[in-house]
Order: sequence, then structure tokens, then C-alpha cells
Amino acid sequence: MQPLALLVALAVMATITLLIIGLSQAQGAAQRVVTRRLEKFSRGEQSLPSSGGGDDKGLLRSTDRSKLGPFAGILAGSRHVESSALALERAAIPLRVGEYMTLRFSLAAIFFLMTFALVGNLLIALPVAPIGYFLPRWYVNSRRRSRQAKINGQLEEMLTLVANSLKSGYGLMQSFEYASRQLAPPIAIELKRMLQEANLGAGAETAIQALADRISSPDMEMVVTAIAIPRSVGGNLAQTLDNVAYTMRERDRIRGEIKTLTSQQVMTGFVIGALPIFVFLAMFAINPGYELLLFTTTAGKVISLVIVGMEALGIVMMRSMLKLEV
Repeated sequence: MQPLALLVALAVMATITLLIIGLSQAQGAAQRVVTRRLEKFSRGEQSLPSSGGGDDKGLLRSTDRSKLGPFAGILAGSRHVESSALALERAAIPLRVGEYMTLRFSLAAIFFLMTFALVGNLLIALPVAPIGYFLPRWYVNSRRRSRQAKINGQLEEMLTLVANSLKSGYGLMQSFEYASRQLAPPIAIELKRMLQEANLGAGAETAIQALADRISSPDMEMVVTAIAIPRSVGGNLAQTLDNVAYTMRERDRIRGEIKTLTSQQVMTGFVIGALPIFVFLAMFAINPGYELLLFTTTAGKVISLVIVGMEALGIVMMRSMLKLEV
């Protein structure tokens, strides 16, 4: 077991080193992107994102082979790499796709080696490896949802600021610039990036659509539609944005009322779901031999699987019953 323990230690050290190097190199990634765009713009070239055909490549981080990205080079052009790049963009995680893929494969190897070193059973260690592989993906998705929720919470204030600026005589992009100075991250960062792309030569509609693609929020799509229609067919844009902000406020109010009305049912679902587990643990503490029949006999194992399946089905049904879309 000593060689395995040494191999696990080396793998952990290598992963931590790669992660530290990747994060340090990613600190100046945004500035390097801006510098490259300015250089191409000064030469008359165009390297700005285009949203005309639903192409997301302008929004993605580089998927080229890098020093830390051998897996990205192997998987270049695949949908998996493109989706990973878009997920990192939307989660605002400063990692290249190559670094992200290296981290995922390294964690899978570490989980496999550590489990094999502890239990010495290949059949147990193999199913554990996917946990390490999908762990970064779960974290990225969690960061993306959290960031999206924060941006959705700031959209109402952003619309109010933009609408008031339009009423004061400012242009649309000037209103966005004013809002970016008044608001806090993360929406302020996205607005500044949108203004930067517009200043580098992209049209206002293209930059705003790229903003919506990065955020990937139904609320932001509604804002983009509300901006695009008056600009295309005419109308009072400030009044339209005020109406959208009012709709968002009313929807948030209704969501709060629904959450208040269903809080008792949610708590009841938690109690009902936890009750079988609590009873099992209590019975096991009182009479362990009685509960061990569920794990030592064939009939007990079948009953245990049925119990777990029905418990999971009940949880899913309760969540679907209490999930109301507004």
C-alpha cells in the first residue's frame, strides 16, 4: 500500500499545483482579451461576438490547446468542450477550458486512487471515480445558478435606473453606463463588458444580445425583447422599461406570497420524508439485530431497495407538487 499512498500524494500535489498555476494565469485573462481585441480593431479586423445566428463562440473562453489543457486539445471541437466553456463563462470562473478539463480528470484519478488505497477493491474504486469527475461540474452549475439569481435580483433596479436616465435625455448606452456605475457586481461587471464590446465596434443590439447570452436568464431575455421592439418599430423605450420593471416587481411579490402560503406544506414534506429515517435509526439503536435483517437476508435487501425507491419517489412527488412557476 505504500507505493499507492505515495502515488495518491503525488497526484494530490500535482492537482493543487496545476490549480494554483491556472488561477494565477487566469487573473490577467480579461485584460489580455481586451488587448487582443484592441490590436485587431486597430488593424481593421473584427473579433467581436456575433449573436445573429445564435452562435455562442464569441462568448466562450479559448478552447485551444494550452499548457495546462491537454484534454481540451484532444476534445477540441466537441460539444462537451463548447458547453464547458459556456458554463465557465456564465459562472464567472476564471479558468480556461483546458484547465477545467484537467482538473476534472485529475479529481477522478485522485478519487479512484484514494478509494483503491483505502479499500483495496477495484470494483468499489471504479464507481467512485465519476464522483471526482463530476464534482467540478456540480460546483460550476451551483455558481452559475447563484450568479444568475443575483443578477435577476438586480434587473429591476437596473431597469429603473436606465428608464430614469432615458427620461432625463440620455441615450441607451449612456443610460447603461450610468447604471453600471451605480449598481454592484455581478450585473455591473456584465454591463461594463457589454459597453466595452459596443465601444470596440459591435452594434448596440449585438452587445445587448451577447449580454443576454452570457447571463442566460428568462428575465434578461424579456429585457432584451423590451429594448429591441421599441428600437425597431418605434415607441417610448423608457415607458416600456418601466412596465417591465413593474411586471418583475409584481411577479416577485406573487412569488413571495406563494412561498409564504406553501411554507407549511414544505415543512410537512420535510417531516414526512425524514420520519422513516428517524424511525429506522431509533429502532436500530434500540434493537440492532432486528434491523440487521434488512441487510443480511435476501427478502430484507429487496425490501430495503423498495423502501429507498419509494422514499425517493415521495420526495420527487412532493417537490413537483410544491414547485409553482410564476
